[in-house]
Amino acid sequence: MKTNAAEKVVIGDGVMKIIDCEFHYYLPELMEYLSTRNNSVRYYPETKTLEVRDKLFANLGGVTNEYPVIDELMNFGAERIAVMDKNGIDVGVMASSPALEELPEKEAIYFAQKSNDAVAEIINKYPERFLGAAVLPTPYVDAAIKELERCVKELGFKYWHTHSNYKNEHLYEEKYLPLLAKAEELGCAFYVHPQASDDKDMKDMGYVYSSPGLGFGLDAMKTSLRIILNGTFDKFPNLRMILGHLGEFFPFILDRVDNRFKWIRDDEVKMKHTVSYYFKNKNVVVTTSGNMSKPAFECTKKALGIDSIIFGSDYPYESLSDMMKFMDSLELTAEEKEKVFHLNAEKYILNK
Repeated sequence: MKTNAAEKVVIGDGVMKIIDCEFHYYLPELMEYLSTRNNSVRYYPETKTLEVRDKLFANLGGVTNEYPVIDELMNFGAERIAVMDKNGIDVGVMASSPALEELPEKEAIYFAQKSNDAVAEIINKYPERFLGAAVLPTPYVDAAIKELERCVKELGFKYWHTHSNYKNEHLYEEKYLPLLAKAEELGCAFYVHPQASDDKDMKDMGYVYSSPGLGFGLDAMKTSLRIILNGTFDKFPNLRMILGHLGEFFPFILDRVDNRFKWIRDDEVKMKHTVSYYFKNKNVVVTTSGNMSKPAFECTKKALGIDSIIFGSDYPYESLSDMMKFMDSLELTAEEKEKVFHLNAEKYILNK
């Protein structure tokens, strides 16, 4: 498998399609607005720092030595395609990074529409290279339903990219059931991307611990597990949830979770099946985004099966070249590579 600037990934005598299902962006107009705010969420262009709830969320100046991340996040043009070409990526699914869902209602609705329109514009300009994941004013459910319907029916977006908490609210709460019902009706999967933990004990330990080091995975797992335990996929059996980072921590602990819920009665739990059932039934699928660990990949493959794993790079928060080198290092058959790089995405979340 080769991923240099001149060649795509070659399987036998053919060329394999690669779809990157987590390709992040920020709308430049949104970042400009965030730089004018006096309260959280706020962006500081002089230090390239994003602040959420009075805590550092991310240094966007350069989490790698390759590039200033904020510039790549706001790159909507040919330079992004050049990065894709260099690394053998055929299609990138543009997904908004955190911030928008934290804003007041008027601003959240405005910037969701603007962000989705900007993605639709780049898709129209480069129709073979990009797909869209909707960003919604999620906490404002009526407006979120309206925007999701517009994104799917008018803009042709493929799924909805959301986050694990919204200022002490979470997608597992009852108020969000109409939005999840609409997603199922539209055949639209939803991607639960981590957000900085809203747990006080974690926040007190600083940014790395509460966010990318550990808090991201814990927060996304908490939200997604409660969505399962609430019986959401029994209410909406055709609904599909996507998790990044090789399933957060689920593959490692799934068997024990099943065992404990089977062994100990818990009347608070509303699900009709085991937690693992919803993974096996493909109500939950996972991406590779942001996790370049061979043991983690092998654990995920054995626990969930290769059919549940979808390629996502988490670019530009992760180095795309490093991710491709990692994928190249995995001992996968040609058939398994086809599934991870495009067939699973096309089957389970792109409705092809």
